[in-house]
Amino acid sequence: MAEDPLCGADYRPLLRNGTYEAQCFKYDSKFCFGKTRKLFLHFKIIQPGEYFGEAIMAFNIPYGRKISQGSKYYKTWVHVNGWRKPSRNAKMSPKLFLNKICRVRTRTVKPTVNGQKMPKEFWYSIVDTIVEVVQ
Repeated sequence: MAEDPLCGADYRPLLRNGTYEAQCFKYDSKFCFGKTRKLFLHFKIIQPGEYFGEAIMAFNIPYGRKISQGSKYYKTWVHVNGWRKPSRNAKMSPKLFLNKICRVRTRTVKPTVNGQKMPKEFWYSIVDTIVEVVQ
């Protein structure tokens, strides 16, 4: 007799779109849909107020190729690195982001299924951009 599957959904907060002070506390990398490599930065909202929780910033990372200067990851990495570009063939480690306190802008993701928006209970927030590095 097969066991019933368990819900593995993580809690993803829904924040009002805006700018928040947040700290990057971890990163991880996964393959999505079996072929696309994604890098995720995990931010904890630390600004006092009514909102709390975590939000994720995602980047597409080419598998086995160099990061292009036009990519979101390259631009964000250089921004957080004080606008200093990496030297040629340097590794652009996501460790750079760890423990940094940044002002981030959030955006609401409104998933769809079969071309129709899902109810508000399925909406969640992501970090869209890093506006400024605070410390």
